[in-house]
Amino acid sequence: MTRKQFWQTASNWGFLIGAGLFAMNIIGWALKLEATNSWLYELLLFVVICPMIIYTGKRNARNAGPDGYSYGHAVGFVFAMMMFAGIVYGVGRFLIINFMGLEYYSAINESAIDNAFMIYQNFPQFDSMLEMRDTMLGWLRNPFYLIFEGVIGMVFRGGFLGLVLCAFVYTKPDIFAPAAESEQKEDNESGSE
Repeated sequence: MTRKQFWQTASNWGFLIGAGLFAMNIIGWALKLEATNSWLYELLLFVVICPMIIYTGKRNARNAGPDGYSYGHAVGFVFAMMMFAGIVYGVGRFLIINFMGLEYYSAINESAIDNAFMIYQNFPQFDSMLEMRDTMLGWLRNPFYLIFEGVIGMVFRGGFLGLVLCAFVYTKPDIFAPAAESEQKEDNESGSE
């Protein structure tokens, strides 16, 4: 696989994974899973990511042919694919948080920040920290922050899953496969000299 094919394939599959995760995000919003059953929401995300990692890994290994598909290439592909999935997922999160489910996500974000600030209630700097509350809520609606968070989240989630799952999809080179045409030409040219 050439470098151009690598990035093109990773971006295409990453787009599909990101779109699937965005669909799961819409389901999570419609069923209010993020506020009530966050474990079920995370399980749905896991159900989208794992089969795609396995499928793309097996597909790439099959396309590699006798050259083999190393574990390092498989993991690198998963990280690249998850980076693109994170971009699409982050854009989707921006759309759903700011337009489709504004009230729902505002309530979740405010509750999470208020719970976090309860820990610091007895600190002397608590009043100055409360002034940061509105700034932090603004970050949670910022498209650049959401895309960055999506990329980092997908690279960690998918990347660490890829570290495990790629152990099942890599293939070793076939040392008994016939030499490629270019290698045969080189052998013939070097033999004629």
